Amino acid sequence: MLLAQTIGGFTLIYLLLVVALLAFLIYQAYFWIKRKQSASMIDQADFQVTMHQAQIIDVREAQEFRSSHILGARNIPYSEVRQMKKAPGLNRSQKIYLYDNGVNIATRMASVLKKEGYEDIYILKGGFNEWEGKTKGTAD
Repeated sequence: MLLAQTIGGFTLIYLLLVVALLAFLIYQAYFWIKRKQSASMIDQADFQVTMHQAQIIDVREAQEFRSSHILGARNIPYSEVRQMKKAPGLNRSQKIYLYDNGVNIATRMASVLKKEGYEDIYILKGGFNEWEGKTKGTAD
């Protein structure tokens, strides 16, 4: 009886781990599809070469932006856009480069912009966490 309960306990733990893994994979697939529908990924090298012809938007919170951000970026927090339920007024004839610490929040912003009719939307691959270019912030 004790052996059956132990085996049953391991089975339950195993089942929960499988369910958690599946949920994580579905979550990742959802954001991958959203990103593909809304924007293109751009690597650091291309970003740095073409950033002067684009609108660089940091979608992180204002406090994070003030702490440090990509030189030339402006801050439009996704949380504020979500509350307003409307995309900010950006130049539609110019490319839009989005970034956050990773890519998930930028993906959400790209989705909002795409719904509002914006084109030429790009997300920085790896986000600010992997950025090696020039930055500006309170330490500067």
